[in-house]
Amino acid sequence: MVQDKTAHYLKYAPTRVLLPSAMMLLLFAGSIFLYLLPSIEEALLDAQKEKVVEITDTVVGTLAHLNEMAERGEITLNYAKRLGAEFVKTTRYGPHAKDYFWITDLTPRMIMHPYRPDLDGRDLTDYRDKDGKRIFMEFVRAARNNPDAFVDYYWQWQDQPDRIARKLSHVRLFAPWGWVLGTGLYTDDVHTEIGVYRDHVALIFLGILLLSSLLSLYVIRQAGITEKKKAQIQGQREKLVRVLQESEERYRTIADFGYDWEIWIGTEGTIHYCSPACLRITGYPPERFFENPGLVREIILKDDQDAWDAYLVEADSDRGDSLDFRILTADGKTRWLGVVGRSVSGIGGKPLGMRLSFRDITDRKAMEEQLRHQALHDPLTNLANRTLCLDRLGQAMRRAKRRENYFFAVVFLDLDRFKIINDSLGHRFGDMVLTETAIRLTSEMRLLDTVSRFGGDEFVLLLDELSSPGEAIRIIKRVRKRLSEPFRFNGNEVQTTASFGIVLSPVTDGKAADVLQHANIAMHRAKEAGRNRFKVFTERMLETAVDQLTLENDMRRGLANDEFHVVYQPIMDLASSDIVGFEALARWNHPDRGSIPPIEFIPMAEESGLIIELGEWVLQQALRTLAGWRNETDGADDIFMSVNLSSKQFARIELDKIVVKALERYGLPPSCLKLEITESSIMGNPESSLRILNRLRRAGVRFSIDDFGTGYSSLSQLQQLPVDTLKVDRTFISRMRTDPENMEIVKAVIALGHSLDLNVVAEGVESPEQLCSLLNLFCNCVQGFYFHEPMSAGLAQTLLKQRTGKTAEQTREKMERARRDCGPDE
Repeated sequence: MVQDKTAHYLKYAPTRVLLPSAMMLLLFAGSIFLYLLPSIEEALLDAQKEKVVEITDTVVGTLAHLNEMAERGEITLNYAKRLGAEFVKTTRYGPHAKDYFWITDLTPRMIMHPYRPDLDGRDLTDYRDKDGKRIFMEFVRAARNNPDAFVDYYWQWQDQPDRIARKLSHVRLFAPWGWVLGTGLYTDDVHTEIGVYRDHVALIFLGILLLSSLLSLYVIRQAGITEKKKAQIQGQREKLVRVLQESEERYRTIADFGYDWEIWIGTEGTIHYCSPACLRITGYPPERFFENPGLVREIILKDDQDAWDAYLVEADSDRGDSLDFRILTADGKTRWLGVVGRSVSGIGGKPLGMRLSFRDITDRKAMEEQLRHQALHDPLTNLANRTLCLDRLGQAMRRAKRRENYFFAVVFLDLDRFKIINDSLGHRFGDMVLTETAIRLTSEMRLLDTVSRFGGDEFVLLLDELSSPGEAIRIIKRVRKRLSEPFRFNGNEVQTTASFGIVLSPVTDGKAADVLQHANIAMHRAKEAGRNRFKVFTERMLETAVDQLTLENDMRRGLANDEFHVVYQPIMDLASSDIVGFEALARWNHPDRGSIPPIEFIPMAEESGLIIELGEWVLQQALRTLAGWRNETDGADDIFMSVNLSSKQFARIELDKIVVKALERYGLPPSCLKLEITESSIMGNPESSLRILNRLRRAGVRFSIDDFGTGYSSLSQLQQLPVDTLKVDRTFISRMRTDPENMEIVKAVIALGHSLDLNVVAEGVESPEQLCSLLNLFCNCVQGFYFHEPMSAGLAQTLLKQRTGKTAEQTREKMERARRDCGPDE
């Protein structure tokens, strides 16, 4: 009976049509699925590539911003590159923030790789992946030829060097610096995501197939009951329905499985189409938008609704437009969307409304915000950096021009003795001090003030909206007191102070950088005044700084152009009334200013570091001159040459090698050289000083302590030093007959020298009265204008040739005159 009924059903044409149609639908649906799968894979891969390109655009934009800052002179190019490399190194993205960027140059040589520091600085010309591809040469070639190039190769999986995977990297040439930036995606990630989409599509097709099968069974059953004519009509109708369904299915397969949220809004404001991606992006299903077309505007944040309304007007055209805005999702989260829209026209140009494509750009916006923060803040203290400080200072200067009775102040501060803290306790402890300093500064500021770090131990405070300039001084005193409190970390306690330079408004027209420069100048004046002080900038400070810079530049040029020369002042032995040596003294004949006194250019040379070059030049000139005297003058073998050493020269580890090499160059015995060093240069680091002195002493060089009595050396330390001579400073000699205290100091120094078996030389002897006092104190040697002024090498050689004749007679006459002028008390 069942077989007969089935045979009865199969007699009808609709039944015979539906069964093959169902099979064709199955085959067609499978073909469509197989046909669309590569397209979906390609679309997903393109979307991933586009995301990588967008992130690369953001990173390159930041590097371009840093390069522009360097071109404007706001920062140096090297600092911009270091900042750029550090920024690229810390940039992460992706689901677990493991995706990264690397940098090579065009050689190619690795500049920075966050997961492969072993490659940093390495030449990667022959570096190959497991297939033998020279991947870094391929990166350079691709970056040169195509700004949006992708390279396929094998590389380690993120930060797992033991896992190798196929990778598709985007490379970009940053031409201003010759950098090649690279980042990319792993194809395994794309295949995994494609597998998820494939499974979803397969389930949908299975559902459609099941639904079609059930519908077919129903149609077959109905076809067996109805009449043949109705069955034939029904079959034709079903065929037409299937054709329409297939057409709609093709469209929906493409539209519904797109990554972006697509909407078609009709001319009357109704929604004709809404893709399922809206549920992922907004949390609302398509039905909600069909039922309430105004929901699109309702979920937009109120602050962005006006921009949305204006955008709908602009985008309703053939050219279209784009907009970034924020929405509130169904679960209450705020997300950023980017929309691109344009008008839609039908046959004959009939308006059909507008098509809108929405994409979730929340991650991109978050990265842009992070990049902006990193570009404008110090990574250690999270304070504003130089760029942000200059911007806010510029705003304050513009406000000051527009408003009356508007006051602000710029404070440049530097921690005193911070280098000692770093050197003694380590950079980690120094970083903790800087971080705590930032916290203390911020706690003492008002909300409208700006605290920024300029690098190292330098900070800048912008005090805005002051009631009067005097309020700035009160704030600075409060800050100074706060910073003087001890720092306590990990059982260590240190205390430091700060020096402050202040610029008070109103300021002269100029750039914000000029105001900071003025504050920096005032800060250095505060340090020179004794630290833990503050100084308010004056125009005289700027003039002095400019003069010093000009003098420094002139001195550099003068050293290169032989504007310096050496003069020699004789050192007289009082017992024999004879010349025993000469002191080499540097002199400078400026082409425009004439003779510049040493008291003016020596301190500047010390501060700028030029004293090292100048001092070594004086040493070479003095030894060459002495060698010439010894070769050309009879009886000059017992003459020594005294050469001054600055504290910076004395701190050089290779000092002994430089001195010995100079002596060997001119064929001189080390005993003919006496190096003059100050108390402060010795006692600043006694242990290191003693090592240097002992090395030179073993070589045969002699030493003299210059300006003795003006420093702070102790007797125990002095006894340990291998010195031969003490030199009494000219300030004591000049006042010893008018000031009893100075006379006592001179007596004490001479007595101390004799007790330690040291030779004592008095500087600046200019009168017979001074010489008389020194004779009665049994001083060994003197030098000064009373006997001889500093003279050229030629005159000094003539003096040596006459030392047993005319010169000796003149010296004895001066000695006798000094003894005759001594009063009865002497």
